[in-house]
Amino acid sequence: MIMEYKNSDKPLMHLFMHIGKLLNDRLRISLDKGGIHFGQARVLTSLMEHGELTQRMIGEGLDIKPATVTNMVKRMEASKLIERRRDVNDDRIIIVTLTVKGKKAAEFALTVMAQIEEDIRSELSRQEIDTLRNPLERIRNVLGGCDPSI
Repeated sequence: MIMEYKNSDKPLMHLFMHIGKLLNDRLRISLDKGGIHFGQARVLTSLMEHGELTQRMIGEGLDIKPATVTNMVKRMEASKLIERRRDVNDDRIIIVTLTVKGKKAAEFALTVMAQIEEDIRSELSRQEIDTLRNPLERIRNVLGGCDPSI
Protein backbone atom coordinates (compact mmCIF):
# COMPACT_ATOMS: atom_id res chain seq x y z
CA MET A 1 0.00 0.00 0.00
CA ILE A 2 1.40 3.39 -1.02
CA MET A 3 0.95 6.12 1.54
CA GLU A 4 -0.51 9.34 0.26
CA TYR A 5 0.36 12.57 1.99
CA LYS A 6 -1.25 15.93 2.09
CA ASN A 7 1.35 18.60 1.34
CA SER A 8 1.80 19.50 5.01
CA ASP A 9 2.26 15.81 5.93
CA LYS A 10 4.95 15.01 3.35
CA PRO A 11 8.31 14.26 4.99
CA LEU A 12 10.35 17.44 5.16
CA MET A 13 13.59 15.47 5.39
CA HIS A 14 13.29 14.36 1.76
CA LEU A 15 12.73 17.92 0.59
CA PHE A 16 15.72 19.18 2.58
CA MET A 17 17.90 16.34 1.27
CA HIS A 18 16.88 17.09 -2.31
CA ILE A 19 17.46 20.83 -1.92
CA GLY A 20 20.84 20.09 -0.29
CA LYS A 21 21.86 17.84 -3.16
CA LEU A 22 20.80 20.38 -5.77
CA LEU A 23 22.63 23.17 -3.96
CA ASN A 24 25.78 21.05 -3.55
CA ASP A 25 25.69 20.06 -7.22
CA ARG A 26 25.28 23.67 -8.32
CA LEU A 27 28.12 24.86 -6.08
CA ARG A 28 30.42 22.01 -7.11
CA ILE A 29 29.86 22.55 -10.83
CA SER A 30 30.20 26.35 -10.57
CA LEU A 31 33.27 26.31 -8.30
CA ASP A 32 34.94 23.64 -10.45
CA LYS A 33 35.16 26.26 -13.21
CA GLY A 34 37.53 28.17 -10.93
CA GLY A 35 39.46 25.06 -9.93
CA ILE A 36 38.28 25.04 -6.31
CA HIS A 37 35.87 22.98 -4.26
CA PHE A 38 33.32 24.07 -1.67
CA GLY A 39 35.52 23.36 1.36
CA GLN A 40 38.28 25.47 -0.12
CA ALA A 41 35.79 28.20 -1.00
CA ARG A 42 34.68 28.40 2.63
CA VAL A 43 38.28 28.78 3.82
CA LEU A 44 39.18 31.28 1.08
CA THR A 45 36.16 33.49 1.72
CA SER A 46 36.74 33.40 5.49
CA LEU A 47 40.35 34.46 4.95
CA MET A 48 39.18 37.19 2.58
CA GLU A 49 36.93 38.54 5.33
CA HIS A 50 39.38 38.21 8.23
CA GLY A 51 42.79 38.68 6.58
CA GLU A 52 44.44 35.86 8.47
CA LEU A 53 43.29 32.99 10.64
CA THR A 54 44.96 30.22 12.57
CA GLN A 55 44.30 26.68 11.45
CA ARG A 56 42.47 26.14 14.74
CA MET A 57 40.20 29.14 14.09
CA ILE A 58 39.40 27.79 10.63
CA GLY A 59 38.48 24.39 12.04
CA GLU A 60 36.42 25.68 14.92
CA GLY A 61 34.82 28.53 12.98
CA LEU A 62 33.77 26.39 10.02
CA ASP A 63 33.15 23.18 12.01
CA ILE A 64 35.89 21.22 10.24
CA LYS A 65 37.91 18.52 12.01
CA PRO A 66 41.55 19.48 12.71
CA ALA A 67 43.01 16.70 10.53
CA THR A 68 40.76 17.77 7.65
CA VAL A 69 41.86 21.40 8.04
CA THR A 70 45.52 20.33 8.04
CA ASN A 71 45.12 18.27 4.87
CA MET A 72 43.06 20.96 3.15
CA VAL A 73 45.48 23.82 3.88
CA LYS A 74 48.45 21.68 2.82
CA ARG A 75 46.78 21.12 -0.56
CA MET A 76 45.79 24.77 -0.79
CA GLU A 77 49.37 25.80 -0.01
CA ALA A 78 50.68 23.42 -2.70
CA SER A 79 48.22 25.07 -5.13
CA LYS A 80 49.55 28.50 -4.09
CA LEU A 81 46.14 29.64 -2.80
CA ILE A 82 47.35 30.25 0.75
CA GLU A 83 50.52 30.67 2.75
CA ARG A 84 51.14 29.16 6.17
CA ARG A 85 53.58 30.39 8.77
CA ARG A 86 54.33 29.62 12.39
CA ASP A 87 53.37 32.18 15.02
CA VAL A 88 56.49 33.97 16.27
CA ASN A 89 55.35 33.63 19.91
CA ASP A 90 54.07 30.04 19.79
CA ASP A 91 55.55 27.55 17.36
CA ARG A 92 52.47 25.30 17.70
CA ILE A 93 50.20 27.90 16.09
CA ILE A 94 49.98 28.00 12.29
CA ILE A 95 48.71 31.22 10.72
CA VAL A 96 47.06 31.06 7.30
CA THR A 97 46.84 33.94 4.83
CA LEU A 98 45.74 34.33 1.21
CA THR A 99 48.16 34.65 -1.68
CA VAL A 100 47.38 36.83 -4.70
CA LYS A 101 46.10 33.69 -6.46
CA GLY A 102 44.03 32.87 -3.35
CA LYS A 103 42.46 36.33 -3.33
CA LYS A 104 41.38 35.87 -6.95
CA ALA A 105 39.96 32.43 -6.11
CA ALA A 106 38.13 33.89 -3.08
CA GLU A 107 36.65 36.63 -5.26
CA PHE A 108 35.53 34.00 -7.75
CA ALA A 109 33.95 31.92 -4.96
CA LEU A 110 32.15 34.96 -3.57
CA THR A 111 30.79 35.74 -7.04
CA VAL A 112 29.56 32.16 -7.47
CA MET A 113 27.90 32.13 -4.04
CA ALA A 114 26.34 35.57 -4.60
CA GLN A 115 24.85 34.41 -7.92
CA ILE A 116 23.34 31.29 -6.35
CA GLU A 117 22.01 33.37 -3.45
CA GLU A 118 20.50 35.82 -5.93
CA ASP A 119 18.87 32.98 -7.88
CA ILE A 120 17.31 31.59 -4.70
CA ARG A 121 16.13 35.00 -3.45
CA SER A 122 14.67 35.90 -6.85
CA GLU A 123 12.00 33.24 -6.29
CA LEU A 124 10.98 34.54 -2.88
CA SER A 125 9.50 37.75 -1.55
CA ARG A 126 11.15 39.61 1.31
CA GLN A 127 8.34 38.45 3.58
CA GLU A 128 8.81 34.80 2.53
CA ILE A 129 12.54 35.05 3.24
CA ASP A 130 11.89 36.55 6.67
CA THR A 131 9.27 33.88 7.38
CA LEU A 132 11.60 31.03 6.30
CA ARG A 133 14.76 32.05 8.12
CA ASN A 134 13.73 31.42 11.75
CA PRO A 135 12.27 27.92 11.27
CA LEU A 136 15.20 26.90 9.04
CA GLU A 137 17.67 28.06 11.68
CA ARG A 138 15.77 26.11 14.34
CA ILE A 139 15.86 22.98 12.16
CA ARG A 140 19.61 23.44 11.63
CA ASN A 141 20.08 23.83 15.39
CA VAL A 142 17.99 20.76 16.30
CA LEU A 143 20.18 18.75 13.89
CA GLY A 144 23.25 19.88 15.86
CA GLY A 145 24.40 22.79 13.71
CA CYS A 146 24.98 26.44 14.43
CA ASP A 147 26.03 29.61 12.62
CA PRO A 148 29.66 29.47 11.53
CA SER A 149 31.64 31.71 13.89
CA ILE A 150 33.93 33.00 11.12
